[in-house]
Amino acid sequence: MNREPLIHLMWHGQETVEAIPELLQQAEQIEIELPSDYNHALFRALNPDAPDAELEDINVSGGVELLSVVASINGLEKLATLVKWLSSEHTSIQVYSPPTLLITSPSEQTQAK
Repeated sequence: MNREPLIHLMWHGQETVEAIPELLQQAEQIEIELPSDYNHALFRALNPDAPDAELEDINVSGGVELLSVVASINGLEKLATLVKWLSSEHTSIQVYSPPTLLITSPSEQTQAK
């Protein structure tokens, strides 16, 4: 089955979280655009030791554990429900500025290599 390369979503809390499992069946990547006021909280959560004067530019990649850090932020807690489900999907997570969450699930062909 051919999947779309990318589906773009705006963050709508629980509604967005509930849509992700089905959408990952349709697309290799899901990009979730978060409201701009999350940039500071995301930067601090992902860079707790950064100096106060540092430019809050985010570009962090990792596994599903990164989603746990993002879900620790007020207003993004609903993402925690995806951590266990995505762990079995060989999923990677990227968080970047402006505040965006990119969930990548490789195709079956990529996983088989």
